[in-house]
Amino acid sequence: MSVQWTKKRTVILALVLAALVLPLALVIVSGRSMWEQRQARQEAQTEFNQALRQSLERAAETVLPVPTLGDNALVVECRTADLEAELQRVVRLAGGLGGSASSWNNGKSVRIVANVPRTAETIFRESVSRGVYDLNSAGDSGPMTVVEVLLQPKK
Repeated sequence: MSVQWTKKRTVILALVLAALVLPLALVIVSGRSMWEQRQARQEAQTEFNQALRQSLERAAETVLPVPTLGDNALVVECRTADLEAELQRVVRLAGGLGGSASSWNNGKSVRIVANVPRTAETIFRESVSRGVYDLNSAGDSGPMTVVEVLLQPKK
C-alpha cells in the first residue's frame, strides 16, 4: 500500500504543480505579448510623428519663405519717441498694399517682417524709405514676398 500511496501522492503533486504553473505561464506569455505589441505601437507612432514633422516642414518651406535680416533689409533711423509711430506707419503701408506685417521689439530696436505682394515690393521699399505716411492700392492676390525693416533710434 505504501507504493500505491506514493504513486498517488506523486500524481496528485504533479497535478497541483501543473495547476499552479499553468496560470503563471499564461501570465508570462501574455505579458510578453503585450510588451511586444506596445513596443511595435511606439515604433509605429515614432515613425508617424517623424513623417508628419517632415511633411509639415516641407509644407512650411513651400508656403512660408524664411525671413532673414540680410543685406536687402531696410534700416530706418528715427527718434526713440517716434519708434511706435514709425512702426504703425510701416504696418499701415504693408496693409495698404494688400499685405501684412508683424514686429518684434527688443527694447533697443524694432524688427518688422512685412509680407507684401511681389509686384508691390519696390513701391513698399520706396514708400518706407521716403517716409510716405499712408498708401492704398488694389490688393494683389499673387505671390507674396518678405521685406524686412529694422527701426533703430538715431545715434
